[in-house]
Amino acid sequence: MKLALIALVSCLALSVKSYTFVSSVSIPFGIASTGATLPYYHRKNVPVVDVQSTDLICRTPDITAKVGPFVIEAGNNIRVYWASDTPNSPYSGNKPTGPCVFWLSPLEKKGVGKVWSKVHEYTNDGKASGSAWCSAKIDSNGGFYEFNIPSDIIPGKYILRSEIIDLLDAYVSNYDDYAMGAHFYSNCFVLDITGNGTAPLKNPVSILETYKKYYKTPMFPIGTDDSKFTLPGPAPYTTGKP
Repeated sequence: MKLALIALVSCLALSVKSYTFVSSVSIPFGIASTGATLPYYHRKNVPVVDVQSTDLICRTPDITAKVGPFVIEAGNNIRVYWASDTPNSPYSGNKPTGPCVFWLSPLEKKGVGKVWSKVHEYTNDGKASGSAWCSAKIDSNGGFYEFNIPSDIIPGKYILRSEIIDLLDAYVSNYDDYAMGAHFYSNCFVLDITGNGTAPLKNPVSILETYKKYYKTPMFPIGTDDSKFTLPGPAPYTTGKP
């Protein structure tokens, strides 16, 4: 009975969760993108809870379809904005709670296979308090998060995958009940990165293979110290480091 009650509560929590997604990107103090993000997709894909589904990559079968690239010079900061429920709504309501992570992949690879390199992540700055999660930082900033594009990467068109991971139900696996487990709020958009860099992306991995371990094991087991939480995948690549 207790397990059934937990499952019911989790289902109810999922049903009222905001449909958080990336609404736009910009350069700080610059002009916001109007065409970089993918169109608003069906709510059934937000959040992704099935870590065996290709929805985990970008929540759309064709991440290159009718998406205008956002031009940014390598080495600049990019600012990613989130909204909730509808494309023009503010970042508000019952938002996810947890870390965020950003990956780059060459556009021509279409996100398939070992093509994703992590370029930035933020959990909670090593703090034990749950209020220090990346999601709280986004909330306090009014819905945006800012990070640096490595200055030495080869110019070209890339897919940027942004993600907030909701850990509310991540004390159980994503296997037994898809209303339980970690909830992945992933979005992709296209960047046209300019500059004179010569470095290829480092440590590329498959998103599906990297997240596969959360298929049958909890991502954030009960009793885990918040400050010791580790995100999926290798350490982020930064300029001049392998």
